[in-house]
Amino acid sequence: MSGSVFHSVLHVVAYAVVKDKQLLTVRKKNTCKFMFPGGKFQPGESAEAAIKREVREELMCDIEPSTLKILGKYVTTAANEANTQLVATVFQGELIGKPVASSEIDELQWIPIMAEAYSIELAPLLTDCVLPDLRGRGATTTTLVVRP
Repeated sequence: MSGSVFHSVLHVVAYAVVKDKQLLTVRKKNTCKFMFPGGKFQPGESAEAAIKREVREELMCDIEPSTLKILGKYVTTAANEANTQLVATVFQGELIGKPVASSEIDELQWIPIMAEAYSIELAPLLTDCVLPDLRGRGATTTTLVVRP
């Protein structure tokens, strides 16, 4: 990121679902990079309200309220917007229901958290921020599950 010139800042929410040492990623239509479910805020919307809405729209699931926690706030380069800095509030928790690609989502992909390389292209938020953080926290051994 050093030497980058950002012309805009994008504030988003994202949702990390961990199951069996795997992380759920999504690819939005007309893009090539996989990222977390989530997206932009609507006017006046809190981060928690935004992530619940985005998960419902993109995965056709609800968030299990008792498991919802903030994983962290990360600043990196946006995956699909040129010269844009991304400020992401990333939540972690469980889903109620089985995730299904919906709305602007073209594809779902579970990726192993501890992999050294991936066969798909991942967004900077994943590669530069969250995957190293999860590995450092030992999050691969969490008991998060996707509820039926």
